[in-house]
Amino acid sequence: MELKNCRKAEIYEPEGGFLCEAEVTRASLDKYRLIVPADFELYESTGVYKVVFFDGAQGLIHTMCKLADPLPLPNEQQSLLCVVREETGKEQRRQDLKVPAEVSIEVACTRVPAGQKRVAGRIPATTRNISAGGIYFICEQQFPQDAHVQFHLHEASKPLQLSARVLRAEALPPNRDGAPLFGHGCRFVDLKPQAEAELRSFIFKKELEMRRRERGR
Repeated sequence: MELKNCRKAEIYEPEGGFLCEAEVTRASLDKYRLIVPADFELYESTGVYKVVFFDGAQGLIHTMCKLADPLPLPNEQQSLLCVVREETGKEQRRQDLKVPAEVSIEVACTRVPAGQKRVAGRIPATTRNISAGGIYFICEQQFPQDAHVQFHLHEASKPLQLSARVLRAEALPPNRDGAPLFGHGCRFVDLKPQAEAELRSFIFKKELEMRRRERGR
């Protein structure tokens, strides 16, 4: 198994109980090292764990791994050698995974269908959810169906310029000041591989945050 764009993982007991999050670094062609808290204790018997890798290019990769060779690191951390014994599943490309993400953006209309009027300027908007395939945002202007829009996502590890086509636009209840609001479901277009990888990393980060909140309930 080769990871393509992976910086995060989660470690579980073989039976599925969550243990900790980990940072991922490459040790060799087919081996990795996981950076975990210094108080993480390895099983003395087998050292076998379930590890879920968050790969920006491939999706969530479920594995059974042998963890060994702990090396102390600064900042109360340690590094563990991780050898993948078995890949047990993959949620590949995860186009349909939508994660809640309230992010402020400015949306510009770059193209509209024939006969439709273009929305001028850059319109302040707020995202409600995002996936590797598209986004849903809310603003006070209604963009025509099939219009193309563009915006920057500054919260990703690298600022991303993204383009999307409006699949649907719907009227929503007005805001507290009585101004109209419109929701827009959009599909990304012209998404380059590097931008897609950065976008997936952002989505996985949001999913990690959701999983943390769910574990804290």
